[in-house]
Amino acid sequence: LDSAAARLATMVERIRARDRRVVVPVVRVLIAEDNAHVSELVKNGLTAAARREMRGLAFCFDIALDGAAALELLKCKPFDAAIVDVYLPVLDGAGLIRQMRGPLGLAHMPVIGLSGGGEAARNAALRAGATDFLDKPIQLRRILDMLRRLTTSQ
Repeated sequence: LDSAAARLATMVERIRARDRRVVVPVVRVLIAEDNAHVSELVKNGLTAAARREMRGLAFCFDIALDGAAALELLKCKPFDAAIVDVYLPVLDGAGLIRQMRGPLGLAHMPVIGLSGGGEAARNAALRAGATDFLDKPIQLRRILDMLRRLTTSQ
């Protein structure tokens, strides 16, 4: 019994110390994308890729189908990164990013802008404060690499 208690105490201490051999860091990502099919593909693809390739990191996703819903989620939940479509209904992606960078005080949160709208969409996202931008159709590998780079450099 004493050895079991000692092992349990050791495990609790390792968890408190966030020992990477015991605790896997979770990156909380907001996906703001009005196409539910695209957001599910991104979520499922990144989750599977993280399981396969990033044993020391896991993702947790929330999905918003419009900019106003994304804004509400950002007000009540902490996120480590956001993937934002530029052409969202209700509040567009550039407006959402401006809100994140200004009134919400999320100046350091990595934000990946997405769009199939070409150079105009890219410029709108980057001018609003996106950290980086990807053109649609997107490659999951590029999003995964970008999230890995942006969230592990913090």
